[in-house]
Amino acid sequence: MGDFEDEDFGGFSATGQRILGDRVGAERHKQRLGESIAGDRRETSPYELSFLDDIEWRLLCKTTLGTKELTKFKEAIHNNYFFEMFVEDLPMWGYIGDFEDEDAILGEMEGSHTYLFPHLHFKIGTNMGQIVSVTVTTERDRRVDITNVHKPTTVQFSYSVEWFEDHELPWKMRMTRYADSRFLPGSFEIHWLSIINSFVLVLLLTAFLTIILMRVLKNDFSRYMELDDESMEEEEVRLYSPL
Repeated sequence: MGDFEDEDFGGFSATGQRILGDRVGAERHKQRLGESIAGDRRETSPYELSFLDDIEWRLLCKTTLGTKELTKFKEAIHNNYFFEMFVEDLPMWGYIGDFEDEDAILGEMEGSHTYLFPHLHFKIGTNMGQIVSVTVTTERDRRVDITNVHKPTTVQFSYSVEWFEDHELPWKMRMTRYADSRFLPGSFEIHWLSIINSFVLVLLLTAFLTIILMRVLKNDFSRYMELDDESMEEEEVRLYSPL
């Protein structure tokens, strides 16, 4: 089986490659019309798996994060950034990190912690030799404390894969489980609100421009009509003046 597709949101991807630098060999996925309207961008991710081949643990990459990278990760975690990945067009979501003991108003306080989730566990369900469900989870036992951004931190990004038989879900009904996903409503609401706002703004600007042009054209037309009337009167006087 081929690579996962990893969605890139505003400079942050599931593996943090947008923070650590562009990944060599990544291929950008051809966008559909709906994805272009929504502003989504997909590219292949470095996670590789084989059909029905369980992976207990596999190293993705090992790197040392400096102050710049840790600060970006920390800001993304505190802003509740999440990643979206696809396998066989089935989406799955997960957060890149978490924080604890922070005040809802004051934010980060003494004793609070920010954690990065470097390990992802993929669980893939099959039915009659076809993939019908996919989920991704993070393991809190393998999280990395990045509270102190001034301390270089070595991080191992890794993943594991678990395959199972999902006999209750036929292939043609595989998208039904995503209707109640907690990630979907907010994302769709934001996209539709942006589209509606843009549409209303275009209508208002068009209406204002039409009103301005109508007023300008009306004044010009009235002025030209007055000039034509004056010219006709002068012509009549010239033709019928006594000798």
